[in-house]
Amino acid sequence: MPQAKKRKAARPSGSGASGRPAAPSRDVPPGAGPENAVPPGLARRPGNGTTRQPGTGTATVTVPRQPPPDIQPALPGIRPATGQRTAGAKPRAGKPAAVEAVSAKAPAPTAAGAKAAEAAADGGADDEVPRWAAKALEQLLHVTYWLDPGEAGEADKDGERLTATVRFTGQRADVTGKPGPGDTFTQEETYHGIAPGSGPVAVTAEVRGVNSGTWSVTARPVRRTIAGQSRPAAVPEPAAPGRVPWPRRVTVQAGPHSTVHTASTLRSKVPGVIRYAYACLVALGVLTGLAIVGVLLSTGHYPVLRPELLSVAAVAAGVIGGKAWYAAVSGGKWDGWCIQGFVGGAAVVVAVVAVIGPGVPKGAFLAAATPALLIGMGIGRHACFWAGCCTGRPTASRWGIWSSDRRLGCRRMPVQLYEAWTALVVGAASLGVVLALGLSRSGAVGVIALAAYTLVRQGILGLRDEPRHWRYGRVLTASLAAAALIAGVVLLIVA
Repeated sequence: MPQAKKRKAARPSGSGASGRPAAPSRDVPPGAGPENAVPPGLARRPGNGTTRQPGTGTATVTVPRQPPPDIQPALPGIRPATGQRTAGAKPRAGKPAAVEAVSAKAPAPTAAGAKAAEAAADGGADDEVPRWAAKALEQLLHVTYWLDPGEAGEADKDGERLTATVRFTGQRADVTGKPGPGDTFTQEETYHGIAPGSGPVAVTAEVRGVNSGTWSVTARPVRRTIAGQSRPAAVPEPAAPGRVPWPRRVTVQAGPHSTVHTASTLRSKVPGVIRYAYACLVALGVLTGLAIVGVLLSTGHYPVLRPELLSVAAVAAGVIGGKAWYAAVSGGKWDGWCIQGFVGGAAVVVAVVAVIGPGVPKGAFLAAATPALLIGMGIGRHACFWAGCCTGRPTASRWGIWSSDRRLGCRRMPVQLYEAWTALVVGAASLGVVLALGLSRSGAVGVIALAAYTLVRQGILGLRDEPRHWRYGRVLTASLAAAALIAGVVLLIVA
């Protein structure tokens, strides 16, 4: 009997009456033990939540608690709090490895975990912050390196351009201790189309996924073999400090080292780009156009309110048309505009309004709206030059002006200014005809002015730094514009 009692006492406490292991509780997720369970061979140290194996001195092993299923990490290698990838990264000091990475035996993520994973993959955006707003508010780095492409040689007379690859490396300057994920970066960028003899060139890289703060960045040109290039990638010399050629007065920073600060897209600094210039100039152009319509109609003793409201509708249609046109030619992207779409959308509304009746004679409305549209567009088109969009080809010609496409700053053909000045000249000419003939007799001026602007613009588009989407697009558009111009002149003469 004493021996039987000893055997009974030695039976594990977790066993049932039959000596078999007790069934796990239904409240415990699969793969997770009880909250206070201790792995075999380890003893609990009272009061500190750690365990020690007897005879191993003071070394301790942390036993992390299994988090509830509804707050499990979303996906392996992703921290839902920041949305940055951590695959292959070392655990941060003071946290156990089991907290940084998810075990292969972890339970499948619940709906809340999947939602957090989707938010992390979208850059931290959630239901309360739209994706576009999160992207605009994201802290990033814009780092710039200045280089000298050298003088134009015999091989460059045929229009051949240089290709340069620059490696940017950076480390956050205000970090203490060992740098963690997001405190360092290495990024290579390749820049095409650099024209020898064009003067100092600024190459800019956009770095995302880094921690906010002050950064020390170094840029080094490297040699890379570019597939399909008849000329090897160049390793240009750093540019000398000074300023870019007249009329721009952008300062050239010397040396491969720089100190930059993280900022949002709207507050970042890129050489040659002026933030908020686009919105300000476009708004000024719209207000100027509406003012011209009101003045012309009031001078001709016509009602103003209804035509002005219809003009606002035409502007709204132009905005929608500009977005839709850009999305159609850029493969579904919505981060830009196309002036063709703006003109087309506004022209459709103006034509419809002229047919159904704007509250004034149809010819008078068209005559007032045409110079307003072109002069307003000429003012707003300058915004593209300062914002770094719709840029011209790099050139070493004296007719070029230093400007940037927010990635490569160099001497370029100023096609944005050419288009703006064309719109202003045609708009001013149409305004003079309207004032000379009167609104009632100048309806055909709308057709003539828009056709003339479109015809000249097709020649300017040949200087743009962009691929041609359709070989015969400009030819067809120019032919239709020429036909409309001739028809408009005939109508004006007959009237």
